[in-house]
Amino acid sequence: TSQTEPSSTDTREPKDKTLFIYMCGSNLETKKGLAGKNIDEILSSKISDDMNIVIETGGANDWQSYDIDSNAISRYEVIDGKLSLVEKLDNASMGDKGTLSDFLIWGQEKFPSEHNMFIFWDHGAGPTEGVCFDENYDFDSLTLNELSSAFEKAGLSKKFDIIGFDACLMASIETAAIVKDYADYMIASEEIEPSGGWDYKALTEAFSSDKESLEVGKIVCDSYMEKCKANGKDILSTLSVFDLSYTDEMLRQFEFTTKSIIENETGTSQFSNVLFAMRKSEKFGGSSSYQGSSNLIDLVNFVTNVLENESTNAVDVYITQRQFIPYSVNGGTRKTRGVSFFYPLVYDRQAIADYISVSTSEEYNNFLTKFYLESPDTSIEYTDKGSIADDGAYSVSLSPESISYISSVDFILSQTDDDGLQHIIYTDSDIKADWENLVFKSNFRGIGLDLDGHRMFYTATSNNGEIVCFSSPVIVNGERTNLQFAFVDNENYFNGGYYSIFGTWNGFDENGLPDGDVDPLKKGDKIQVVTDVTMENGMPKEHYSEEFTIGENGGEISELPLDGKEYQYTYVMTDIFGYTFVSDMATFEMTLSYDELLNNPLPDGSYAAKVTDIEPNTIEYEAGSY
Repeated sequence: TSQTEPSSTDTREPKDKTLFIYMCGSNLETKKGLAGKNIDEILSSKISDDMNIVIETGGANDWQSYDIDSNAISRYEVIDGKLSLVEKLDNASMGDKGTLSDFLIWGQEKFPSEHNMFIFWDHGAGPTEGVCFDENYDFDSLTLNELSSAFEKAGLSKKFDIIGFDACLMASIETAAIVKDYADYMIASEEIEPSGGWDYKALTEAFSSDKESLEVGKIVCDSYMEKCKANGKDILSTLSVFDLSYTDEMLRQFEFTTKSIIENETGTSQFSNVLFAMRKSEKFGGSSSYQGSSNLIDLVNFVTNVLENESTNAVDVYITQRQFIPYSVNGGTRKTRGVSFFYPLVYDRQAIADYISVSTSEEYNNFLTKFYLESPDTSIEYTDKGSIADDGAYSVSLSPESISYISSVDFILSQTDDDGLQHIIYTDSDIKADWENLVFKSNFRGIGLDLDGHRMFYTATSNNGEIVCFSSPVIVNGERTNLQFAFVDNENYFNGGYYSIFGTWNGFDENGLPDGDVDPLKKGDKIQVVTDVTMENGMPKEHYSEEFTIGENGGEISELPLDGKEYQYTYVMTDIFGYTFVSDMATFEMTLSYDELLNNPLPDGSYAAKVTDIEPNTIEYEAGSY
């Protein structure tokens, strides 16, 4: 299929429907030709004669198909299964509000229709960074404020039936608040989207039919998930349909929650509930400084966790959510409720200030200012930096005031070589926590994790109470990436759960954009795992295993007993501002051998070692550096 000559017709006969696509190709097109592949799907669709399909292209250094000019803004319509160039403009940033508003104004004048759908196609990065990152203009993006300004300037004669974001991380309450006045429905994903994006054949044919907008949205969601499954990339995928008429009610529930947090805060107790709710809530697009973070968590998870002792209000939130998100899909491993919001999981003062400038919630802005921009002189303080508990565990305790500042509690397990160099074996959050008294005890069963029998370094990145997510640096087929996997609670398994591999993820690139693909491990993949990490001159150095080949089942994570005699154990408390506070270092001497642990794994709560020494910690660990 090829592109036709420019159309000479200045006006169009009004049609019932028009699908507009704002296609910022970015490096998705330059590197993989992904925009062109979605155009292939559009051109293969069977649509009614009473529908226009209009596409504006730009934003990529190299368009790989359809002779699309990489140095211009081009506008096309689809005629008889081919791209027809309507006009070509001087190049401009598709991350600029003027480029968007020009397309909106031109589109409604050139293609007047009773029903209209508008899709943003490209990278997305949530409320603070926006959508459509133009590769030709230093990845300039459309912020939410720019979206608002562009729609306002366009002076739409009628709302769009649907505004869609075929982009990562845009299913937020902040996005909905911006577009609610310009569309009846919104379709977007809470999570990163696989690079194949939506199924445009299914989408265009659904919109071309006589189906209502909600039904079109359901088809977009279902066909997207089917496409993800076909490519083995469905495990983390999410997509939601928003009924934007309920946006204000959802915002009101959010305002009520944040206002009650501020007004009822006495001493240190209320904010500790917020942090507890944050730790339990589902997170998206990375959630740690180790792998990068989009600072997005599930709104309904959070609000209901905060209000869990106020059941009436929690029920109100669930009722509103079901109205606001009438349909959503996910890969089955997530406790998603369809809509996210910004929360500073990884502290960045500038990002918080930028967020406040786009947020429509005055109460939430007050909350962020009070608790995150007005930092105290002290946050986390140890009252016991390390001692042996009555049951033999290694224990630490914190001051009561610390409860209002704890973002995460982890430990580092390391081993010292003959030269005195510490090798970090892994970091984890498997700790016995007494949050009421702020006493934390080790839960050391003498095990590590392995991939197909190869011991691996790993870091716990999040824990929502049912799923603990991990990341481990690996080299797969010669490329450095991160293996993403999780421990999933299930009482039918020994020690209450099992390990599930999500796939490999490249994290965030040099432009701060999250990779959209979590690629499954496949039989025959050549892989090296990191066995341990040393801190040398303040920087982590990874040590890799020999290369091995993934077998039939696509890789399996299992628990493997440690085979050394002594290990060092250090608590690392991270506060909400990103600072880390380390305990003293305990030396553990194994009381059970490798063979004993292999033949008789210990149940949770049993200890495989005794504490033989506690000494001040001489190594400072920066957040996310281990």
